[in-house]
Amino acid sequence: MSSLTPSWRAPRRTWLAPAHARARYAEIPTPLGPYTLFREPGRRLTATARAEAWERWQFRLGEDTVLEIDDAAPPWYGIRVRMRHGVRGRLDGVPFTAHARGRSLSAHRRGIHVALDDGRALSFTVHRLHRHLVRRTAGADTVVSRTRGGGWEARGLDRGETALLCLVTVAGLDRLLDPPLRDLL
Repeated sequence: MSSLTPSWRAPRRTWLAPAHARARYAEIPTPLGPYTLFREPGRRLTATARAEAWERWQFRLGEDTVLEIDDAAPPWYGIRVRMRHGVRGRLDGVPFTAHARGRSLSAHRRGIHVALDDGRALSFTVHRLHRHLVRRTAGADTVVSRTRGGGWEARGLDRGETALLCLVTVAGLDRLLDPPLRDLL
């Protein structure tokens, strides 16, 4: 079990601000080794991309880029909004699209879904009091990780699944799985 909390993160002011140059923003220890998050300004030059400060995020394991998102945004609020609209990227070289669904009181209507171009799908879902990372392959669902005591089980995941788990926890995307009433407490 691992909480996947960063061993190092950029100072709060830098962390929340849009990226102006490629830089290291966090390092997350995992059973596979430390993942490093790099952020840089986005490559799209559209008015929307510039106004919303779209960024390119990379999670690297050693010298290998495991997860890349081309249309991310600054952490916390920005990345959550982008995830609701849908983002594109590559997971271990395989293109994917990801989006968050729902702010419903019903747990089964909330989730973060990643559809890979090779036919696999990964979803972060809520099941009673726990959160699950579910892998769907050929129509069969398998729970590959779940929360226990506030932390995610990170053992036994492949490097792509671990990178997605790092993204969800470090960028605050797990708040998308919370019930909407929690914001009022």
